[in-house]
Amino acid sequence: MFVADEEFVEKSFEEMEEDMKKLQKESERLKREATELMRRSDDLRSRSIDLRSEEPSAAEDMWQESEGLRAESREMMRLAVDCGLKAGDIKHRLEIHDQIVAVVDRADEIWKGAIRGRRS
Repeated sequence: MFVADEEFVEKSFEEMEEDMKKLQKESERLKREATELMRRSDDLRSRSIDLRSEEPSAAEDMWQESEGLRAESREMMRLAVDCGLKAGDIKHRLEIHDQIVAVVDRADEIWKGAIRGRRS
């Protein structure tokens, strides 16, 4: 069975604009979550350093948890950038569409002007 690749599916201008906005919102959400995870990681690191002399095992566990949060944060930032790039690509396509429409509209005006000029 043939499965259409989403990239080759024809979409309307409005659908593409909606996709762009969704990707931008998703990118912002991922950035906020990544920032929050990094903040939590920093808190755990500070607590780990404070606890290291009293309970080395607990401090090491906190440090490892902090490293996990940092890895998750980096992945979220990667996804945020990916969403941002996809949104930028769609925005670029929409801008090209607008430019083409403007050229066609201008050409139509010129053509009508030429016809009127010939009649005079």
